[in-house]
Amino acid sequence: MDIKFAIDLPELAAAIGANPRSLRNAFYLHPDDFPPARYLPGCRGPRFLVTDIPAWLESRQTQTTTTTTRPPPAAPKPQGRPRKASSSQIARARQGGKGVEA
Repeated sequence: MDIKFAIDLPELAAAIGANPRSLRNAFYLHPDDFPPARYLPGCRGPRFLVTDIPAWLESRQTQTTTTTTRPPPAAPKPQGRPRKASSSQIARARQGGKGVEA
């Protein structure tokens, strides 16, 4: 392995046209989705061999073309903290507590 042919995450991001921070986050969340990382003494962060990158890009391209279906969208999250009283209960309290008359 020659150190001249190893690139770091920002250089990899520039090579594929990605955001460096997004690529770094993706690498640390899913390192198996990237080419084999090398950790060189005296260097911070992983390095990738330039010879491994074309095969990795090819495998990513075949993965995206084979998976054409998207998962259904997630249900919307509830908005904020629920109130202790519903709006109808608040309206009744403002009217003086009058409920249904018998």
